[in-house]
Amino acid sequence: MPSSTLPGLNISCHVHSSATDFLDVAESTLVIRERAANTILPQALKLRTIEQRAHRRTLSGAPLSQKSHEFLRTDDCEQCRAVRDVSTHEHLWLTVWSQSSSYPLSPSTPTLDLVLSCTKSEIDNLPIFLWSRRDPPSLTRDYLVPRLTVLIRHLRSVVPTTRVFSAFSPTIITKTFAACWHNETGIMSHPIPYYEAVLSYLTRDSLTHNPVSARPRPPFTLRQATAADMEDVAVQCYDFALDSDFPIGGDGARLEAATYIKRGQVYLCEVELSSGIHEVASIVAVTRNTSRHATITKVHTAPKHRKLGFAELLVRFVCQHLLYEEGSRFGRAPHDTAPYDTVALYVANENTAAATVYDRVGFQGLMGKPRPQGIEDVLELGFKDSIKGYW
Repeated sequence: MPSSTLPGLNISCHVHSSATDFLDVAESTLVIRERAANTILPQALKLRTIEQRAHRRTLSGAPLSQKSHEFLRTDDCEQCRAVRDVSTHEHLWLTVWSQSSSYPLSPSTPTLDLVLSCTKSEIDNLPIFLWSRRDPPSLTRDYLVPRLTVLIRHLRSVVPTTRVFSAFSPTIITKTFAACWHNETGIMSHPIPYYEAVLSYLTRDSLTHNPVSARPRPPFTLRQATAADMEDVAVQCYDFALDSDFPIGGDGARLEAATYIKRGQVYLCEVELSSGIHEVASIVAVTRNTSRHATITKVHTAPKHRKLGFAELLVRFVCQHLLYEEGSRFGRAPHDTAPYDTVALYVANENTAAATVYDRVGFQGLMGKPRPQGIEDVLELGFKDSIKGYW
């Protein structure tokens, strides 16, 4: 595998075309900053489970059932693979390693410095996600440029440049990746970022139990979504995407809603109108979770039900459920029923209304308050001459 040599340091990159191979070398490092790895680790864990299931079923001669969350084609199952061949560019991970070369007779152990994921959801290609074992405040361009240059050269060798439609990571990594990408490919990023946000989180200690201010609102119920709610949840997923740089069609919204509901990853606030009709006012999706950390990935309230406190009520309800209640949850081992340690979410910098709600619930580092360790600024930049996916 080609590498780059700096004075006293060798930098190498490895391409992994299966989640099993990737996690064999990277999982123990990713869990060092597990919450910050929420865009990479949960997807890899899910795909590894599917790979292992496919392998077991193939060895037993049983066909792999086509459940909604087993979204890979039958030909993958027949080849005993849950991830397509590297040439199809659907699921890839790249790892960047550094090793001291100052003492060639007694070389040091390679250190995993950066991870890149290039994968696909049930709906479409996902952005390029990047992660560093170092906290963002300790990162510099001098550290990142040689590593990202090696990374990009390997990425270009296994995927077309059109696949790189956006990059999402801590701000300094995204900006440096975009500069290196332009240097290597000549492709510019769009001048307006797709997303500028902060990664915030709460714990049992920071979660507030303050009631939402009294205001006239219809009777409501907070609960986990069921299959009967699929169409209502799909409408909320569609509207949520419509307000972003990644709109989704009706069929895609239904697939997303059905997938999340089947996995037990969607909660809702249902209101009863004076006419007796029941409507879904708000939803919260919690879809990128690891053993100890959960991540809220979608909060949306129907326009007619806004400014009534439903989002705050539902987010607090979900956080209480995740932090205090035991139970089997998608993406974790069956025996792992302990509550999560933290719940994280991303808050767009310009979305003061959302930040106000999350701050009242107990998410940290918002509304100008001090930032504890683990609060990170993140940035998503889109690239020209690419084919946009969805997330």
